[in-house]
Amino acid sequence: MGIPASGRLAFLAWRGSSQLGEHRLTFSARDGVLTVEIAVDYAVKLGFITVFRYALRGRETWSDGVLQSAQATTDNNGKKEFMRAMRDGASLMVEGSAARRYTAPEGSLIASHWNRAQLDAPMINPQDGTLLRFAVTPGATMKVRDSAGGIRMARHYSLAGADPLELWYDADDIWTSLRAKVRDGSTIVYRPVA
Repeated sequence: MGIPASGRLAFLAWRGSSQLGEHRLTFSARDGVLTVEIAVDYAVKLGFITVFRYALRGRETWSDGVLQSAQATTDNNGKKEFMRAMRDGASLMVEGSAARRYTAPEGSLIASHWNRAQLDAPMINPQDGTLLRFAVTPGATMKVRDSAGGIRMARHYSLAGADPLELWYDADDIWTSLRAKVRDGSTIVYRPVA
């Protein structure tokens, strides 16, 4: 499943040469239930003025390797968005700010990126509950630089779709990096915190 031994994953997000923000995940297990807490915070500043702010708070619960529930709220530069998913028997019911309640395709996972298995499944957008459609192409294993300049080896995956991105996972399937082009044409790159 790609859960680090420390129970934490953290990335510094860079937009060009400027630090955009952080993406943090915390994993905790109790009585057979895995809880994943997700926090994403970005801010774009011009001098002392913040011109764009993005904040997502999410939670996933898992039991015996099966996603049981997920929820997320997002402040997308003042626009409030949400996603909620809840298991109902064998089905995962989803709703969001851009999606009426629906039954997710079998095996669907939240596109929170920490779980490499999402690449083999239909993905649900944690921001608004919509289904994401990607064509995933595995690539080579390559060097990924962390925030302290250290090198990690990780396998590259390209996700082609409306909002394409690239993800990297190490030999233990732990999420290692991300690169994505955003709508203004700039590129966001994640570097794991050393």
